Amino acid sequence: MGADNPPPTDGKDINDVYHDRNLLAIAFARAIKLTWGPDTAGWYWHDEWPVVWVATPTGQKSWHVTPDLEDVLERSSLQQTRPTDGYDGHSRTLKNCRLARYITGAY
Repeated sequence: MGADNPPPTDGKDINDVYHDRNLLAIAFARAIKLTWGPDTAGWYWHDEWPVVWVATPTGQKSWHVTPDLEDVLERSSLQQTRPTDGYDGHSRTLKNCRLARYITGAY
C-alpha cells in the first residue's frame, strides 16, 4: 500500500524549505488564535519583513516570514497587530524551548 501521490525523490531547494516553514508558522499562529483567543496571535511588519507571533501559556514566540506571503497573511484570520505586551526579547533558543514545552504540554 502506498500513497496516491508519493513524495518526490529529489531534494528540496532551501527556498522551498523556508517557504514550507513560513506557511507552517502562519498556520500555527492561526490555530493558536482559534484555540486561545484573538489576542494570542497576529502579525506585524518589522524592517520590511512580516513577523508572525503567538502568545501561549509557555510564552511568546515569533517568526519572520518572507514578504511574498503578505497576501496569505492578509487573507488569513490573523490581525495585523503587535503582541499586547510588545516583543519580550526572546532569543531563537528560548523561542524553541517554549515551543517544545508547548508541544509536550509542559506548562
